[in-house]
Amino acid sequence: MNRAVPLEPSTAVNNLETARIDVDRAAPASSVIRTQTKADAAPSRVAELLEALRKYEGRHVVVIRGYPDPDSLASAWAHSRLAASVGIECDIAHLPLVSRAENRAMVNLLDLPLVRVTAPEDLDRYQALSLVDANSIELPRTTGLPCVSIVDHHAMATKPVADFLDIRLGVGAASTIYAEYILEAPTRVLDNASIATRLATALAYGIRSDTDDLLHATSDDLHALANIIDLVDSDVLAALSRYGIPASSMRIMRRALEAMHVEGTWVFAGVGQVRSQDRDAIGQAADFLVRREGIRTAITFGLVEGWIDGSLRTTDPSLDPATWLRDAFGIGPLGMPYGGGRRGKGGFQIPLGPLASCPNQEALWQVVKDMVEDTIRKRIGTIDEKG
Repeated sequence: MNRAVPLEPSTAVNNLETARIDVDRAAPASSVIRTQTKADAAPSRVAELLEALRKYEGRHVVVIRGYPDPDSLASAWAHSRLAASVGIECDIAHLPLVSRAENRAMVNLLDLPLVRVTAPEDLDRYQALSLVDANSIELPRTTGLPCVSIVDHHAMATKPVADFLDIRLGVGAASTIYAEYILEAPTRVLDNASIATRLATALAYGIRSDTDDLLHATSDDLHALANIIDLVDSDVLAALSRYGIPASSMRIMRRALEAMHVEGTWVFAGVGQVRSQDRDAIGQAADFLVRREGIRTAITFGLVEGWIDGSLRTTDPSLDPATWLRDAFGIGPLGMPYGGGRRGKGGFQIPLGPLASCPNQEALWQVVKDMVEDTIRKRIGTIDEKG
């Protein structure tokens, strides 16, 4: 099977060349990748993290890859508070907008301090960088910031390099790891009652969200949640958990219903052009379609600001979303798959490059729709490789 995407996209986005951050200056001093958590986790690991942070003077930045979600937002904030506990100023930076309504509500209700990065020079003020809830990243080209730490719970697409690594494949959320860190830190992170409550609430919401309301939680996720639950603002957590679906998202879900193709236990649907602030509705549509009787896997996709943006949801325990999406849509020019995922869900983003400026957007969408649908059909075997 040809794993290359039929439309080989450019790596240019908004006229900014993209490349992985240069992390060659970082020495893998504490590079331990593990699949379990409790036995040897929190006290020594958080001490090592703080030691790694202290090595770099000046202002740090912790970067959220992709569209911010509850787990990445909570983990990034916990990271910045840990840095502050040892006298380091650390901003939380994100590239795309916080698009989903409940995620914007989380930012507002918990007063999360975020910085939007839109150009390479936005990173010039920083002397060191950390990643949370991701172990590789593409950003507009930078001047070679050292990567201090990477904390994540996803499988690695490439071997990450940083002074400190804590990648735990046996937990359901990065927030689980940071909940352990803040409770076991040798310095006092939770002395301020207001910040302690907001941070615990954010981490609890991050754990709940990334484990699908604890449906896929591990014993470590539950243990971490139990240890912070007394600090959580239950009213705020309840408000976030029952946040409504915006009308614009419902319109996109309607488009998915109207456009869906059912083939065996699969359903897939293209929803057309989607505003960046509504892009999470693509995933919500997949969440909805996978609940249809007889369906085990749903894929939805649309065009978002020059990207093919898609989501996969599955109840099939034999289907690994990351592997399926990688095999279907291939590998980008920087060696990173266009898609990734974890148990039950995944997503893919493919840049259109110069095609994004096509004057006939309707024709462009038809080409993209046909390409993605044929790619899905070939992968699930409803048409042969020659189409």
